[in-house]
Amino acid sequence: MLSQAKRLLLSVTCLAFSVGSAFADSSNPTSNDPMIAYRAYDQAVADGKLVDAAAYAQVAWKNAETTWGPTNANTAGLAFNAAWSLALIGKAPEGLEPAKRAVELAEVGAKAYKAPEAQFLLAYAEFEAATTRQLPKKAQAIDVAAQAVEGAWGDMLVADALLRASIHFSVTGRSSLGAKLAERSAAEVQRLNPKDVDRLALVNLARAVSKLSDQNKLLVAYEDILKARVAYGPMRQSDDPTWGALSAWQMVVNGLIQATNSANGGTASRIKWSRSEPRDMTEEEVAKVMSPKPECAGFTKFKRKRVGRDIEPMQVGYFTVNLGGVQVLTDLAPDGKVIRPRVIGAVPDSSYGEATLNGISTWQFDLPANVPAPCLKDYDISVVFTMY
Repeated sequence: MLSQAKRLLLSVTCLAFSVGSAFADSSNPTSNDPMIAYRAYDQAVADGKLVDAAAYAQVAWKNAETTWGPTNANTAGLAFNAAWSLALIGKAPEGLEPAKRAVELAEVGAKAYKAPEAQFLLAYAEFEAATTRQLPKKAQAIDVAAQAVEGAWGDMLVADALLRASIHFSVTGRSSLGAKLAERSAAEVQRLNPKDVDRLALVNLARAVSKLSDQNKLLVAYEDILKARVAYGPMRQSDDPTWGALSAWQMVVNGLIQATNSANGGTASRIKWSRSEPRDMTEEEVAKVMSPKPECAGFTKFKRKRVGRDIEPMQVGYFTVNLGGVQVLTDLAPDGKVIRPRVIGAVPDSSYGEATLNGISTWQFDLPANVPAPCLKDYDISVVFTMY
């Protein structure tokens, strides 16, 4: 039964589910019987309700620990399912405990999963949960753990982990390794679903970031970013974080190119002087990326009043890419005051977003008369940090 649940999870990406057990006695999935929660999990996966599946998986595993104990193969398999299902819904850090358990019980659960698979899940969970200081070591663990399961994993978790680790390596001085991980991720995407435009966009992003330490490749990096943005397209949801991150990285690459053109040799970054110029997005590209409001055509930019706090500049940290980009959306009150500002993309890390919000939350704009109400919602503010 547990091995079948594994097959169900493996088929999540292609949305081809096959249910092997009836949804019996699962009206009370919080019962102490592990099988009741397991059947609820099994059915939720079959229905594509992965958030529900993850919740049931946790209950099933915890009940198994109490009811069957660690020597039971089903306990091991349920621990693996619990860690995996959380990773599938973007909550890998919450799966740390069951992932550790799956590694410990790998020999017992050998019929349900392989030890390298559990070790990869643990490495992924630890990377996603890592502090800034821990990230270098955890990224290296992702590199090693992914190699053991690449080419065999059945969904995009390996591709996602490699993308995340790739960008970390690239912004911390190991761009060559970052480039290699980006291509390994691309191979996984091509193997599993070459029409996954979202991940293909992120592959292009990782490729771009891996080129930022070489001033001779900045224009190519910018083209990669534009490919990523066009592939992803407009926002898929309110305050779309992927769209925001792509926008923020476009600012960074553009800022690096501009910095190399400065007369003093590029004091904004550790790059040499060059005469390269970024191109503007074409009208066709803009149309694919943006979702304009026709009624706001004449109200796209407002002048800021000289009130409130300025954004405090960031200090050079451990990043070798010495620019930051932040994409903010905010609503404006009729008097121009900023209300409900939120960061939808901040790179290289979240500290840039925090610094931006500290300033923007105190701002006020000088609004012309008769601004249509829709133009006061989701006002776009882009911020580029230059570090010395």
